[in-house]
Amino acid sequence: MNLRILLLAAALGATEISGAQTAPAAAAPASAPTENVTTLSRFVVTGVPVDESINPLIRETDGVLGDSRNPLETPRAASTITSALLAERGLDGVTQLVPFSPGAYAPSDYGRVTTPQIRGDTAETYLNGQRLSYNLYGYLPSFNGIEAADLVRGPGSAVYGAGFFQGGYVNYVTKRPQFAAASTTVTARLGSWVPGGGSFLNGSVQIDQNTPVSDKLAWRVSYEGKAGDTFYRANYLHDDREDFFGALTWKPNSRLTLDFNAQFLWQNSPEALGVNRVNQQLIWHDTYYTGASADLAAGPGAIPATTAVTLPRNATQFSRGDFSNADVARSQLIATLVLAPDLTLVNRTLAEYVTRRSYYQFEYAEYATQGTFENRTELHGKLGAEQSFVAGATLRWESRVSYVNYFNEYAYNFDLTNPSRVFNQAAQFPNSYYPGRVGPGGRLFFGAIDGSPDTTDSRVWNPAVFWQHDAKLAENLSLLVGVRGDGFYARAQDPLPDPTQKRWRDTEHAYDFSHNESLLYRLSPRASLYATYQQVRGTNGSTAGGGLLLNGPDGKIDPGDLRNRSDLAELGAKFSLLDHRLYTAVATFEQRRTKIQLGGDHDDIRLRGLELEAVYQPTPRLSATANATLQDGRYVNSSPFQFGGRDIYAAYLRGRGPGGLGTSTGAVDPYGNQVPVGDWTLPGFSHTLLNGSVRYRWENGFGGALNAEWQSRQPGNLDDQWHIPSQYTLNASLFYVAKKWEANVDFLNLTNQRNWVHNGDAYTASQLISEALPLRLEGYVKWKF
Repeated sequence: MNLRILLLAAALGATEISGAQTAPAAAAPASAPTENVTTLSRFVVTGVPVDESINPLIRETDGVLGDSRNPLETPRAASTITSALLAERGLDGVTQLVPFSPGAYAPSDYGRVTTPQIRGDTAETYLNGQRLSYNLYGYLPSFNGIEAADLVRGPGSAVYGAGFFQGGYVNYVTKRPQFAAASTTVTARLGSWVPGGGSFLNGSVQIDQNTPVSDKLAWRVSYEGKAGDTFYRANYLHDDREDFFGALTWKPNSRLTLDFNAQFLWQNSPEALGVNRVNQQLIWHDTYYTGASADLAAGPGAIPATTAVTLPRNATQFSRGDFSNADVARSQLIATLVLAPDLTLVNRTLAEYVTRRSYYQFEYAEYATQGTFENRTELHGKLGAEQSFVAGATLRWESRVSYVNYFNEYAYNFDLTNPSRVFNQAAQFPNSYYPGRVGPGGRLFFGAIDGSPDTTDSRVWNPAVFWQHDAKLAENLSLLVGVRGDGFYARAQDPLPDPTQKRWRDTEHAYDFSHNESLLYRLSPRASLYATYQQVRGTNGSTAGGGLLLNGPDGKIDPGDLRNRSDLAELGAKFSLLDHRLYTAVATFEQRRTKIQLGGDHDDIRLRGLELEAVYQPTPRLSATANATLQDGRYVNSSPFQFGGRDIYAAYLRGRGPGGLGTSTGAVDPYGNQVPVGDWTLPGFSHTLLNGSVRYRWENGFGGALNAEWQSRQPGNLDDQWHIPSQYTLNASLFYVAKKWEANVDFLNLTNQRNWVHNGDAYTASQLISEALPLRLEGYVKWKF
């Protein structure tokens, strides 16, 4: 069926192309990267200045395959967020980014969205083509130094290599100095006004300065500061940041270009954590069952469900005194040397150091330190007019040290309506509290030997070699083949050993082979069809700090953690229509891969789907985007772990709780009654996602925009005992644009829907959920000098 849809789309595209105006000559296969990763492609969108175009056709990117290509030359499903789209829609977070890509969505992730999910799995994060350190439960990504992005569905190419997660990745493209003229931009974001109460001050200021020193040297700096409350300010949940970004471009001669960027980010942005005691009555009617659990010797007792109340929208399990801080320092140097007209050498060096400290009284604690270094050398060349290649080597080093405490985490036992707004496991449940051992900061943690493998100290050396070759087989047919060999040399030890036993430590190594093959057929200069198969192997490990796990009973590294797999088969078609004013793409795929859970359990998942997207911009004043995803995702031959077991009613006293269906006689076994091995639908997964946006500006500078999102029903847990119904979100904005300044007001959740956001995994599927924020007005003012 999907193949027939593709063929029909191709036929419609060919019909449109045959009646269109004369197109520019077809672009030759790209080899060497362009001097700037945001360099324009050879397509010209009539009537729309480049700096105002949201059309992917105006931008070549090396963020997908590692060599610069426009979308029609790229045999992979990817969505390009241009600098104009990023700026005019005010995108400054993952939640705002994902509606512009099919297959992407943003689950709650304990109330702080750091990375999206793409095709049913957590996405990786790249910076100018190099993978950053693991950040699933870490810090909010900075948009202070970002001017464009690529959302790629599926794992990295032979040039990039496999990531920790392999559903897809976001490649952030950093700001670069411009040589045209000096400029300063100041952006002030205002607070959030919530009609009916709950307003909060969360303003920020950004100053961006671009300065060309000469025709060979230019620099750019950007500072952003934010200090303010959140919707959950009654629980003292703040969102504070200090963010410094700088970039330098130096062209010492006509053949050599050096691009350097560096950033330091401090952030105090804790997780909102969401709402416990999830059930269908909570989803439908905001009904919450109150009462604190009893403190039993074996753990907290069942939920007494003394009364049923309407839960306030600002309720969260975050406590006064909880915190989550992060310090991030990174730098990157990209050196491009033109050796000959058809031969270019590129070297990319990335260094990153992250420290994260989180403590939540209910009780979860995570202290992680992450060091990353990667150097990649790429030789880009052409072999005559018919072939091009990228060959090279990568050396990557990862140091991960994490201390974790989730032994005393139950989630269900606290009553969120408690007026103290403090949910302290040690103080309120002393009879069942396991104290652990003292770790960094004087906090209590548990070591790997205690059954907490996410507490780990690991080092991994990852040398790799790769070759990617693009060959023209016929007039309109080309073959792209990529091969990569990775070596993984790993060691790990328990950083918090039991002093009465031998410390757990282990070494392991593996050699992995990855490959991808793509056939690209050009129907015309304005349309292409492709077929891609990819098999990737890479590392996987702790979902806390990202380090390798030491598994019981003998404290060994699982060799499978060095051979995490992802197999992708994809068919697609891409079109440039209406004299390049309309870009459309369609892809159908099947992807199989390994997914790791908190604690180190491995599951296999399979995704199948159909993705469609379109970007239309006939004039600078009118633009529109739309995308749709039809997908099926499930665990295959796996037994995913759900904390609290598979029955949500087992956490309530007998005859109490939702519908009087509680079954507990007092004690609750949070680890018992798990699902058997089988095929299970992914919790929190919608089979259909629809997104659309339109923006119009009148000649006098005034304008408006409307964004719409719709997602189909989502099963709550593996047995579908509760679900999130289909729901939609409408966002609108009014703005005024002048030559030197502009102002924008956003009306978020315009119809004030009480929408819910799944936590995004099976582990908490019976325990936690987050409620989307209500109708609120936010805005910004921007000055340009």
